[in-house]
Amino acid sequence: MELSHTDRRLAQDRRVRGERRRVVTVVVEERRSGVDRRAPAERRGPESAADHIRNALQLLTNVAESGTLDEESLRDLDAAMFRLRFALDRLEARG
Repeated sequence: MELSHTDRRLAQDRRVRGERRRVVTVVVEERRSGVDRRAPAERRGPESAADHIRNALQLLTNVAESGTLDEESLRDLDAAMFRLRFALDRLEARG
């Protein structure tokens, strides 16, 4: 059963009331314009398809080395990484 917005408001709030407002944090005023604030990654330049594949391979390597996968999952992960390496090799051969 999904609760509506109204139902959630009636549920008991889990936060301790008043605590959020006891700490004052000084924040330096943001000096960048709205467009600059929203797209910091775009200033470095767009990532190529090869860059995306390399990053995906690194993430998958981290998962493989985490030790949390069973044998079947490791085989599937290894196959996916093989396919990504193959695709990366083909992309790099073209360019």
